[in-house]
Amino acid sequence: MKIQTCFAALSFSIALLALACKGDTAPEGTTEKPSPDSTAQPEIGDSASLQKLLNEYDPPGRDVWQRPEVVIGKMGDLSTKTVADIGAGSGFFSRRLAQQAKKVIAVELDERFIQFMDSIKRVELKPEYQRRFETRLATPSDPKLRPGEVDIVLVVNTYIYIQNRVAYLKNLLNVLPEGGKIIVVDFKKKRMPIKYPAAKIRMELYEVENELEAAGFSNFQSDDCSLDYQYIVMAEK
Repeated sequence: MKIQTCFAALSFSIALLALACKGDTAPEGTTEKPSPDSTAQPEIGDSASLQKLLNEYDPPGRDVWQRPEVVIGKMGDLSTKTVADIGAGSGFFSRRLAQQAKKVIAVELDERFIQFMDSIKRVELKPEYQRRFETRLATPSDPKLRPGEVDIVLVVNTYIYIQNRVAYLKNLLNVLPEGGKIIVVDFKKKRMPIKYPAAKIRMELYEVENELEAAGFSNFQSDDCSLDYQYIVMAEK
């Protein structure tokens, strides 16, 4: 289901987040995924800077080129499934998944996004969907997921920023049940109108497959055609 976020609702949630964050600092020892076209993070508590960060993560037209309905459609029937959205950011996918899945766990390193998602879900989602939507603060090396807790792991626009990827993937493999799936969506390494992330840090599809295989995943289904700017790699435990 396509979500239309009204400006007033978004501004209300940003105001809530600004009040909640005022005077706080980022957790010691954590590292944050850089914003698409900047490595400088806005000051916590600054609603104008937060709005800028959100605009960078969810630029106008993202619905069109990201095609979330295609990505989510590849997961099949989610009515009995729990999905972990790694690097959930503003909750672009998590808010949609909450309307289809049994449960979604939005995993983030940045506490500002955790607080934003907790605010925006109360504005955008019906109570029944809010109950399916859990946010979880993680660390760079640990998604904070328990074994058997999730059926599917979704990693969108985040894979290239993960540190020690094979070790991290092994952690995810251990969390998933037999037959559990991981889905990686990231940018192709080719010329395109979208300039972020920089081409030099993007990864080829086969490199993602190689790392998933090294971590122990198998039964690959890779799609380089459904999305104009991105590939989709699916694998199973």
